[in-house]
Amino acid sequence: MAYTTLDLVCSLFPTFKRGTAQQNPADTVIQTYLDNHASKINAVLLQRFGEAITQAGSLTAWLAALPQTEDASNVLEEINRFGAAVTLVEVFAAYGVSGVRDQATKVLVPTYERLWNELNARDANGRPTGSGPYDKLFDPLARTETPRPTLEGIGGAETDGTTPEDRDENRAFGIDDVF
Repeated sequence: MAYTTLDLVCSLFPTFKRGTAQQNPADTVIQTYLDNHASKINAVLLQRFGEAITQAGSLTAWLAALPQTEDASNVLEEINRFGAAVTLVEVFAAYGVSGVRDQATKVLVPTYERLWNELNARDANGRPTGSGPYDKLFDPLARTETPRPTLEGIGGAETDGTTPEDRDENRAFGIDDVF
């Protein structure tokens, strides 16, 4: 059960000709890459949202019941597409296709790693971050952080009714803030 299609993955490689006798790798092999990456995505979803998935009865039922199903599906499709493309680049390089490594190094690999880390709630070094930017799509109870308090310029210690502006201060945190 892949989240994307063969056509979408192959569209990332405009010079790759499909449907010929000399096609390497074959569509069935590329489909295996899609399915493998979908399995990795499923494993992350089960790890991060296992309780909600168990309550829904199955992964398929849980995905279908998501309130923002289209957005969640688009995120999963993109991660699956770029993951399979990264694997396909390695195969193309093994067949001696030139120029593919440059495309992978500049676009495909960084995009895939960013998307994967965001789904898996990891930073660029692979350390857990506690929450990811897509959590709200997959868990309606997930909190969404907001920068509004910082943008408004009111610090937590300013509960006496004064603001930095009242004290002729133009910074985000007041004079009484303790860190």
